[in-house]
Amino acid sequence: MGTPILHDKINFTSVISSKLAKINIDYLEKHSQIKRANSQGASHLEAGVVVLINCTEKSREPEYVFQLIKRSSKVAQGGDISCPGGMLNPKVDNIFSIFFKTGLIPAMRGVKIKYKDKNILPLTRLFLANSLREAWEEIGLNPYNVSFLGALPTYSLSSFTRTIYPLVCLTHNPFEYKLNSEVEKVVEIPLSFFFETSNYAWLQVTTPEGSNAYDEKSKFPCLTIPDKKGDYDILWGATFYIITNFLSIVCDKRLPVPSAERIFKKTITASYLTGGR
Repeated sequence: MGTPILHDKINFTSVISSKLAKINIDYLEKHSQIKRANSQGASHLEAGVVVLINCTEKSREPEYVFQLIKRSSKVAQGGDISCPGGMLNPKVDNIFSIFFKTGLIPAMRGVKIKYKDKNILPLTRLFLANSLREAWEEIGLNPYNVSFLGALPTYSLSSFTRTIYPLVCLTHNPFEYKLNSEVEKVVEIPLSFFFETSNYAWLQVTTPEGSNAYDEKSKFPCLTIPDKKGDYDILWGATFYIITNFLSIVCDKRLPVPSAERIFKKTITASYLTGGR
């Protein structure tokens, strides 16, 4: 398929949905593992995030973009680029999930069509309710303004006892972003941007003392996005993996490898891990 689908407004939704429907989703296995661990005293958190895509027509042809957030300094991982979403609130999100079960929310009707397994369906619905609730709180996304395209496999963070459940959605119409205190800004990145080698680099992660924060794993592939100040926003870590995994699934084209010479640096501080509150 390659990248032409990234500009194909007629077939984009159906092709992406079809590709995502063919992959195995590990939600039941992962959720069960976490539930067992927490029953034995662990404190492993779960978070639903929405991989949000919008179609813009600012150029001659349609352009699909990821709608991501840059986290503010008030929260953990401040300055990082992330998907909208956040921690599962079991009581609240179960209530939303039950309400969404009625099918009144278009995105929830999509879940029922795609995931008929009686075990996978409620979990997918739960984490979609979770991610859409958080996206509404963070950027003002109306849950009626999205279509659900499919789920992606979970991703567990190494620095936090947390597992992410990513769900891919398409916004129907442009909307005015209403940011809460957790979000510095919305970053829109064209999907095609990920297929240009010059946008990639390696991120060297260090502590304030200059030592490697992650030992031998301290260098990570990343995407560099020019900002309005002549600098770069850096997409790395979990969100980088989730998005590049999505593109690898839906596009029959290998993503570029960063040049060994292009290196950026990031310092991990205590406030990065805990937030500045």
